[in-house]
Amino acid sequence: MPSVTMPFILSAISSVTTGVFAFIVLRRWWGKRRPHLLAWGIGLAMYCVGTLAQVVLYTVWSPVAFALWYWCGALMVAPWLGQGTVYLLLRKGNIARNIQMALILVGVMTLPWTLLLTPFNEKAWEPGADMTEIYRDQVAADGTVIREGIMAGSARGTVRFFSPIMNVWGTIALVGGAVYSAWIFRRKQIMRNRVIGNWLIAAGGLLPALGGALIRLGDPSYKYLGEMLGAVLIFAGFWLATHAVED
Repeated sequence: MPSVTMPFILSAISSVTTGVFAFIVLRRWWGKRRPHLLAWGIGLAMYCVGTLAQVVLYTVWSPVAFALWYWCGALMVAPWLGQGTVYLLLRKGNIARNIQMALILVGVMTLPWTLLLTPFNEKAWEPGADMTEIYRDQVAADGTVIREGIMAGSARGTVRFFSPIMNVWGTIALVGGAVYSAWIFRRKQIMRNRVIGNWLIAAGGLLPALGGALIRLGDPSYKYLGEMLGAVLIFAGFWLATHAVED
């Protein structure tokens, strides 16, 4: 059993936070049957699965956990959270529904590929390994450095093609929608709780992406910190925006 490190602790906190959050949102959807609540609930459930997979992979190798970690984090979390905001902003017509159908199609296409058709290299994993660094440098007999990855480069094509599209779209929808909503309520000078709540949601939506970018500074803990703070801020923003005034 590897020693407990900050990435492990932050992943565990993120998993618990998003798990509780997903339960609250999905329970609320069950009573109200609003499509934006279902989309948020799905996104939060995937957020929980992805961070829980990080906890599992910290201690033991599991191809299923790795596939779910990669699929949820690289593809599904951001667009599903963004989809909830799309439903709130585009209430007329079928635009939001059509976007969701495209999102479901991408998910159905990529999940079997990631779970069943992608060969994983277990030798590139080690207990306590940082999941932001899924490569290990191997030195061949002639001194050549070979980068060995858990996922073969040729096997990542489908997921990697959709990953930037889905994440950019989801982040723009979630963050942009929250900022726009905060601006509307602020301009009308009503529902101050929703103004603050939407600003918190916008900040929470940005933090995971910023945490990934800050890895380049040399400390992978930034990614986990971004995930954890993002989950907490989105949770706080949602609670503040919806608790005082029912939607």
